[in-house]
Amino acid sequence: MGAGWVARARHIPTLQAHPDASVVAVYDSSPERAAAAAAAFRIPWSGADRDVFFGLQLDGVSICTSPWSHAELAIEALSRGLHVFCEKPMAMNVADARAMVAASSAAGRSLCLCHNFLWSNSVRRADRLLTLCGPPSYAMALQVSSHLRRLPTWYRALPGGLFFDESPHMLYLLQHFMGPLSVGGVRATPDPETGHPATLEVQLQGTGGAAALTMLFDTPLSEWHIGLVGARGVVDVDLFRELSFHIPADGAHKAFDILGTSARTIAGHLRGVVTSGTRLVAKRQTWGHGPIIAAFLDSVVAGGPPPVTPESGLAVVEIMEAILEQVGTA
Repeated sequence: MGAGWVARARHIPTLQAHPDASVVAVYDSSPERAAAAAAAFRIPWSGADRDVFFGLQLDGVSICTSPWSHAELAIEALSRGLHVFCEKPMAMNVADARAMVAASSAAGRSLCLCHNFLWSNSVRRADRLLTLCGPPSYAMALQVSSHLRRLPTWYRALPGGLFFDESPHMLYLLQHFMGPLSVGGVRATPDPETGHPATLEVQLQGTGGAAALTMLFDTPLSEWHIGLVGARGVVDVDLFRELSFHIPADGAHKAFDILGTSARTIAGHLRGVVTSGTRLVAKRQTWGHGPIIAAFLDSVVAGGPPPVTPESGLAVVEIMEAILEQVGTA
């Protein structure tokens, strides 16, 4: 459901590659866009009629539409007995997210949120590297965005603008590393043209320790990083380049300690860039979309729980709503 970029570049190819799945229909509010996607991927049916779409004896749907329609489409699909894989953000508000959770429970069908970076190579490697430096006691998430990067055409109409579309990634990752989160202080500076945050700084508390989220929405480059501080070192997660590396303790921080840390950091970064660059050239770089969609399909076939539960998605929406409430008074 939805035939935009994320459907064509991520969902459809992964679904078609799975041995237990067949993509049989594409729905989009634009019949022309649906038809173009169906033709490109040789999918039998396309159109803008939801009743016809849902009448095709489907087993599940993948929702790739803009965020305003997520709750409505997911609840309708679940009420018809279909499994649902849904892009982030889960819903526009906590009430809608809770309604989605309730619909999944009532229907006895799976609802999985696309928290794709949890299945990325960088985050999986970070999980392994944390065994070297110990559980993180502090996490730092930094996101800087350039408007020259490909962005959805509709993000300016969202509450908080680009924050609402992109913060779920950082929040579910901080939740993954630090446990359930609560919001502390929020500081924001508004964009004078839109009123949306131009910069945003959030203090968070997880069960594993404190965390901080910094987002800048009009910068010369785009970078997404997470730093995890453990007792025996730091793990740096570079989400865009799909790499993570461990920076061990630097002792007394003398000249040779600093040089050693620099050398290890540069070497780790270069190794990661070579590996991720090879995957990118080979068109095997999906930033976790491939593995999470495959895991969802496997869970449906096996009758098990989804790889990302609806309750996890609800928790992220709750944090987003709490942040936006404070942004309004910042």
